[in-house]
Amino acid sequence: MDIVLPQLGESITEAIIGKWMVAEGDDIEKYQSLVEVITDKVNIDMPSPVSGRVTKIVANEGETVLVGSVIASIETSDQVDNETRDISEVDTIGGFVSDMTPVGPTGAANVPQNVLQENVHNKSEPKFSPAVKKLIEKHNIDVSVVEGTGKSGRITRKDLEAFINAHRNISDNSVGLGSVRQSMSPIRKLIANNMVQSAKEIPDAWLSIQADVTNLVTLREKKKKQFLETNGFPITFLAFAVLSAAKGINEYPIVNSSIDKDEIIEHTELNMGVAVASSSGLMVPVIKNVYGMSVKSIAAEIYRLVSAVNSGDLSHSEVISGTFTINNTGALGSNLSKPIIVPGQAAILTTEKIFKMPMVVPLDSSRTGLQLLVNQEEAIEIRSIMNLSLSFDHRIMDGADASSFLNSVKKSMESFDEDTTLE
Repeated sequence: MDIVLPQLGESITEAIIGKWMVAEGDDIEKYQSLVEVITDKVNIDMPSPVSGRVTKIVANEGETVLVGSVIASIETSDQVDNETRDISEVDTIGGFVSDMTPVGPTGAANVPQNVLQENVHNKSEPKFSPAVKKLIEKHNIDVSVVEGTGKSGRITRKDLEAFINAHRNISDNSVGLGSVRQSMSPIRKLIANNMVQSAKEIPDAWLSIQADVTNLVTLREKKKKQFLETNGFPITFLAFAVLSAAKGINEYPIVNSSIDKDEIIEHTELNMGVAVASSSGLMVPVIKNVYGMSVKSIAAEIYRLVSAVNSGDLSHSEVISGTFTINNTGALGSNLSKPIIVPGQAAILTTEKIFKMPMVVPLDSSRTGLQLLVNQEEAIEIRSIMNLSLSFDHRIMDGADASSFLNSVKKSMESFDEDTTLE
């Protein structure tokens, strides 16, 4: 029977073959690891749906294949029942659900998408993987002059890339003697493809605003030690930002939406992706059902998901169905950034590094020791400032909506004080 690449999640239409756990001729048991499949969300250990003998490996390691494409063949007995043949769901990491609604590459919204696949092949023509076909068409390559190194002389993506590089004229000015050329990792390729897709398809606009988070800094400094000792996980500024973004989206729901042709779909459920930098690349685990969560529950979920990312235990279900994304670039030392929108979502918010700066504030007689008098009503004071940046899809909303949402987040971030409850 043919083994195909199953539906890996919402809006994921292709994946990279990472590493085969078996070779041609090997016997394999049902549920035994068959191949590692790589998406921009997570590395998935794909199990074999049947027991049998691997007769052919069609997709080579490093190749990009479309969902539904044949990747291998397994010879199995006629006694395998239809239920076994139609296995489509596994509960562990690497579980696949064939009837899931597509979403974007970092856990985007539930946007129906139709993926057209060619099922009819001319048997007289050589079979190529989708990635190889794309390169052949893009560079107009005569495959008869390309030497294949794959099984049975099959032309692989690496063969084409080597052919293209060999016939490309590179000037001495573009690549110096000390330059080093290296292939992108599978994760890097997927991130690159997603970013190109976003840049090509989404007419984005960008806004930034300053939030005075002095009182929030005081609150966290006062409670962080006891909070950690009591709960076993830290209270972070990101938790307050997630809560503030949720309040802003509740007020301006257009931000939590997606576009499908001529329709805008507002999502009633808020699933917030949180961008996390890991050794494997950018991961975006999703906090589900954010509406109604407290700062404490949000902090707990952030800690759990980040820990799963760092330990490599992030499950497939934890990276899908996101409807909005927040990115804490401030943790990396950034003061100001322009985030790229996740395809399938309407906007993305970044929280930047908190820094000190002098601000003109209302004169407060109780704080005259900390304020420098400007006039009878105003003074200068050192405050803690955080930049909030928002990229938004201009097809879905205008600047007025985006500005209103961003000001709502700012107002919420500035409303926290020493009396704020974290429960």
